[in-house]
Amino acid sequence: MDSLDKIEGNINSSFLDFKLLLERWEDLADNIHPSTCLYHDYLNRIRNFPQLLEVDINPEVLTTDENRLGFGLILSSLFPLSGQEDKKILAISKPFEYNPIYATPAFRAQFLDENGGMKAPDDLDYERISFDKMVHIYGMILNQFYGIKMNQFPPTIFKFRGNDGVNRHYQIELNSQFVRIVAKAPLPKLSDQSDFYTKAEPYQFELERIKKLLPLDLFEFHGFIIMEANDLTVSQSVATLNEAVLKQDQVSSEEFMWIVEDSVKSLLNRGGLKVGLAVLQNISGRIIMSESRLAYSYLIRQLFTPGSDEPYHAIMEFLSKVKKPVFLKDLQKAGDELPLVNRVLEMGLQEIILYPLCHNGDLVGVLEICSFEKGKFDPLMLHTLDQLAPSLSLALNRQAENLDYKIKAIIRKNFTAIHPVVEWKFDEIALDYVLEEEEGKSPEIKPILFKDVYPLYAAVDVKNSSIERNRAIHDDFVIQLDRGKAILELAGKLHYLPLLDSLIDQIDEYKRRINLILLSEEEVRITEFFHRELEPTFLHLSETYDDLKGEVQTYFDGLDPQLEIVNQHRKAFEKSLQLINHTVGAFMDEQEMKIQQIFPHYFEKFKTDGIEYNIYIGQSLVKNQKFDKIYLKNLRLWQLQSLIEVFHLIEKKKPELESPLEITQLILVHSTPISISFRLDERKFDVEGAYNIRYEIMKKRIDKALVSGTQERLVQPGKIAIVYSQKREAKEYLDFINYLQNKGQLQDQIEELELEEMQGVHGLRAIRVSVTPKSNTTEDDLSKLISEGKEG
Repeated sequence: MDSLDKIEGNINSSFLDFKLLLERWEDLADNIHPSTCLYHDYLNRIRNFPQLLEVDINPEVLTTDENRLGFGLILSSLFPLSGQEDKKILAISKPFEYNPIYATPAFRAQFLDENGGMKAPDDLDYERISFDKMVHIYGMILNQFYGIKMNQFPPTIFKFRGNDGVNRHYQIELNSQFVRIVAKAPLPKLSDQSDFYTKAEPYQFELERIKKLLPLDLFEFHGFIIMEANDLTVSQSVATLNEAVLKQDQVSSEEFMWIVEDSVKSLLNRGGLKVGLAVLQNISGRIIMSESRLAYSYLIRQLFTPGSDEPYHAIMEFLSKVKKPVFLKDLQKAGDELPLVNRVLEMGLQEIILYPLCHNGDLVGVLEICSFEKGKFDPLMLHTLDQLAPSLSLALNRQAENLDYKIKAIIRKNFTAIHPVVEWKFDEIALDYVLEEEEGKSPEIKPILFKDVYPLYAAVDVKNSSIERNRAIHDDFVIQLDRGKAILELAGKLHYLPLLDSLIDQIDEYKRRINLILLSEEEVRITEFFHRELEPTFLHLSETYDDLKGEVQTYFDGLDPQLEIVNQHRKAFEKSLQLINHTVGAFMDEQEMKIQQIFPHYFEKFKTDGIEYNIYIGQSLVKNQKFDKIYLKNLRLWQLQSLIEVFHLIEKKKPELESPLEITQLILVHSTPISISFRLDERKFDVEGAYNIRYEIMKKRIDKALVSGTQERLVQPGKIAIVYSQKREAKEYLDFINYLQNKGQLQDQIEELELEEMQGVHGLRAIRVSVTPKSNTTEDDLSKLISEGKEG
């Protein structure tokens, strides 16, 4: 280590004396307190040592035989140690010199070299220490001679590495209360602090400026400095680690691990240890271990063999015993049950501490502290490590969050909003991708396929929604055209304007056309007619003729402020449609939460002019549960029950509908399992295979299916249509219908129908049954029916 002699600010006129201390004794001796007799005794006895009363004491005389006792009196008044000399880290020096004239054994051992000079850490910031020292000196000068108090810098923390490689942290404070400064010549006048401070940065002391104003050669420094070192190793080790955790994204893993190891050794005050950190993370029930994530583990990394299940399960069993901090001897007791303990002993380790690191109750890693020597560890160390555990747990949790973020980023980039039931599969695919990427490979997203799942499909649609929407548009156009025509006719009566007749003819022509059929092209033409011809004319008439202002204003007041057209019937239709969709959608969302309790399944809902949904259920969709067809049967029963409830909900809402809309309800039965895969290009699930595509075609066609030999639509208000292709499918639903008829939910008459052939779909049949119009069924009744269905 270097010496502190390098530090700038050594002063030429520094004199050792004890005058201020003796004056302090005299002040205390004048006090009437009983303890003052001690200072009377000090004063009487110190007079026997005249060399210690001089104004410039030679430090060498302090330890001579004739002065040893007198110097002891001085030390005892300063440091009433009571036998703690070996523990207290104290020293005395001449004013602002770092080489002590006296030091306690503990101070000498830690800070002094063989020549009695102060050692300096290798990483000491000499400029900062020099600056602090000069600020301290000039702070005293300004206070004593000018009455100006300066802001002092906080004491510096020094790090010293012992011979055992353990770093210890000390804060050395300089007590200058027994230093008197004497001016050797008249001093310059200073107006205020602006002479040596910058106003913009009040803490930025302009050292060079004040040194020119008040050079140190103008002063003598009499007295002595007390240096006291406080051991801050524990708090500083924790603080250093906390800072590293906060800046974790800015330091490399190697640097962070070095800080961890240094903090552990310093905190335990033990050198020669092997410190490791094993990062463990639970993703979908799988503890993640890989070479990259165990890179800074010492123990577990050597027990782990990548790609092998046997070591993985052995380590999991091993770690299951580490629910709280344990020593090697604790694990040896279970040696027969844990073969890995013998592997640990074969590594030559004599002692280990395994400290589990948890965040919010979840294991995120293990701190490993290993020694090849016996007698290094004791139980109290576990309490000491408790101070590091929160920071390390937070650091490892942040790594876990980073991994989770990478996984979610891959899912967001390559997939879509993922249903919770199948999220585990996406997590696995994304995790494998991240781990391969961490190993330096060039991974590809693996296909996501679920085989042998049973599909369920149902749709609640608004009957003739396109027709109803067109009718609403037609009625609004008629209103607006009639209002426009009325204004034109009035204007023609009041003022001679032949051009108005031409506009009236256009209005009559548009009414004739839309009464026949309203096409989208016609809708655009009429809207443009309003905006480009009719309304500019009205504005001109209003500005020109006062007798038309009121009528024109009434016309414009009747327009929708956003669309700028009459929107009465369309708005009523859209509000009614929205109310139906909201009612059905909210009900299905609520029901979905309930039926997930039957068995986890994939559910997706779509909104068009109604609500339709897909359900997929099967073994491949779940990870840790056993699928049985009884769950499929329960969902099919629920499907029928839920449509009954939807019918009643909409019936209750009908008084609130501004447009009289009716709903139709449809179920498609498909008893053969299919495969679904996630399509990266469209970011959605789709059926897999040529045969399975037929199922998708059926879903798209059956809502417009006709009963064979008629022009009657299969779907009708108040009725539930169940489309199937195999007799056994019909039998199952006929049993459900019979059950619900007995409950009074469905009417007695059942229609068994054959459907007209459609493009790509042949041989479909249907069951159609009417819902009992008036029912007291509630949601609780529905839950009860589902429960009864389970028992059946």
